[in-house]
Amino acid sequence: MTYDYLENLKNNHLAIQVLNANNFSMIIGFFYQAFKVKKSQTLKESEILNLLDDYLYSLNEGYTEAKYPKSAKAYLDDFTHQDSNYLRKYYAYESDEPVYELMPDIEKLLSWLAGLKKQEFVATESKLKIIMTLLKELEFETNLSDNERIERLKQEKLLLDKQIEAIERKEDLRFDKRKIKEQFMQIQSTSTELLSDFREIEHNFRTLNQEAKKAIASTQQGKSQVLEKIFEIEEGIRQSNQGESFYAFWDFLMDTKQIEDLNTLLENLYDLEEIQALDPQRNLENLPYNLLNGGENAHKVLAKLVEQLRRFIDDQVWVENRRILELSYNIEQKAIKLKENIPTLREFFLIDGVKISVESLASKKLFSPSAKEEFSHELKEEVIEVDLTKLYNQVYVDEIVLKQNIQKLLQKKSQFTLKELHETYPIQKGISELIVYLKLAQNMNNSYLEEHKEEILIETEEGDMKKVVMPRVVFVRG
Repeated sequence: MTYDYLENLKNNHLAIQVLNANNFSMIIGFFYQAFKVKKSQTLKESEILNLLDDYLYSLNEGYTEAKYPKSAKAYLDDFTHQDSNYLRKYYAYESDEPVYELMPDIEKLLSWLAGLKKQEFVATESKLKIIMTLLKELEFETNLSDNERIERLKQEKLLLDKQIEAIERKEDLRFDKRKIKEQFMQIQSTSTELLSDFREIEHNFRTLNQEAKKAIASTQQGKSQVLEKIFEIEEGIRQSNQGESFYAFWDFLMDTKQIEDLNTLLENLYDLEEIQALDPQRNLENLPYNLLNGGENAHKVLAKLVEQLRRFIDDQVWVENRRILELSYNIEQKAIKLKENIPTLREFFLIDGVKISVESLASKKLFSPSAKEEFSHELKEEVIEVDLTKLYNQVYVDEIVLKQNIQKLLQKKSQFTLKELHETYPIQKGISELIVYLKLAQNMNNSYLEEHKEEILIETEEGDMKKVVMPRVVFVRG
């Protein structure tokens, strides 16, 4: 690593720019909560705005002046701005709502920061075994002659026979708790790295895809020359090291037997008491689904290249409307130039409008004689009575009182439901008061929803009894 390389890295690498950002803790904390804790690869704009709004509220709580005063939408725009570009914003297929995902460099940064956390111990033995296994496999498949390969296999067969004999003699060869924990930590680490790699694979494929589109937009050659260039790019993607590795991985995922074996291994893994204690959330249980989801996203990028090719072949305007294509070509050329030097002014391009006014005979209305209006000079007064009592009967729910009710009951009980809270402090202002309780529960760290439904009887202001069926809301003493 030379000085010039490191200087360029410091000034241009996205991960280092985030580390130097003033809001580094807020940015990385939110990305980790939104994408890693939630186990989401993509988020719709409405979803990420709700998460960011709640996150900013929790950070600003307790300060007299907001530490992060801007709105969630403003911060989200900062994350996708060309100067930061922490998130990729795009429109998914057949969707009008933008979708957001982490850029590959931010994925790497999150993995690196997670690795900085002090571990109970470092799995050195398992890592060394992986290195030895890979070295032996590489040597076996490259350097050894056929006789040496046969001899190596015979030695491995002897070792297997000895293990079988030891098991038959009832010798205890199983892993102890330390080895189980070490192997599991290595599996976790490798699976996390693999899922993070999908971001970079998808980004690399997307870059190649953009080059293909640029080749289409930048050429004035005939269809045959353009198609030849596109086929070369597509074939280059498949024959590259990245492409060959990805397609081999994809073939593995498409093998039903392999996926069934992977699911069975994971189910058996979490039957072990040691693994249940290490990973109570069962984070690896959905590994096959996460691998399929990540691989599918990368595969869709390649599919878009084929779709672009199909549209190009079906484009009959190439011959029929040469003038329109020439105008489109000029616009595309200007767009490519502007991409490298984005204008700072909001109005950077004007088109002179041309409007033709066409008035046909059929559009004219038939003659209709004007009606004679007769006015009466007699004034009539009409008295309208308006009931204004509803203006003075507005429902006001005091949020502070409801918070105090929750705190009072938490002092008596370590855990209770919203139904129990209602029985102790009855809801007096109907559904409006119930909604305020739900809002408070949503913003509290010591409350959560259960799937189990419960019924709450509420008396309205008119004296009617209403039954509300809703998920159980539980408050827990912090």
